[in-house]
Amino acid sequence: FAPNHRSMVMMSLYLVGIVTATVACRLFSKTIVKGEDVPFVMELPPYRFPTWKAIGRHTWEKGREYLKKMGGIILVASIIVWALSYFPHPTNSDGNDGYSIESSYLGQMGKAIEPVFSPQGFDWKLDVALISGVGAKEIVASTMGVLYSGDDSFADDESYNDDSNKYSRLHAAMTADGIDTLVAYCFLLFVVLYFPCIATIAAIKNETGSWKWALFAAT
Repeated sequence: FAPNHRSMVMMSLYLVGIVTATVACRLFSKTIVKGEDVPFVMELPPYRFPTWKAIGRHTWEKGREYLKKMGGIILVASIIVWALSYFPHPTNSDGNDGYSIESSYLGQMGKAIEPVFSPQGFDWKLDVALISGVGAKEIVASTMGVLYSGDDSFADDESYNDDSNKYSRLHAAMTADGIDTLVAYCFLLFVVLYFPCIATIAAIKNETGSWKWALFAAT
């Protein structure tokens, strides 16, 4: 949606997140979490130039954690999203396939909540992607891939049929749904700022020892 300004778009998302977090911290420190600041002292080890062995070990550990997450939450969630987008799979009275993604369980869920997000320009497919992102923000992208790849109503569009560029196919499908650059950017901002993923909520609960702050962060 912004091929000539990709870097600016990504940087703006980071800046919006940082500014929002800073403003929220200042606001909550004056209203909810009042009191004197407690000095935080942590001893830091001496800095040394990293060895190749340390770099390899840390890279492997972080990579393994991410692969476990990819093969766990994200894979399972993507399979669930696909199943919900595929069923029910009815047959017409003439024996032909009567399936449409809008009549699937996932489509019905998206249609049900569409009025809530319609003022922002989000259609039911984007709404479903937001719901799936509660499990992990990465699932938002995979959900959109499942929804738009299963919708062949744009098959007449030349760019959609261009197998050499999967991004042009997705762009053509989303544009045909009425999603323009402004709506796409607003969607990215919403993903940055809305409900934290379940892993984050669990981490907040573990750090604070209370579900109260975890639920507060979620709301």
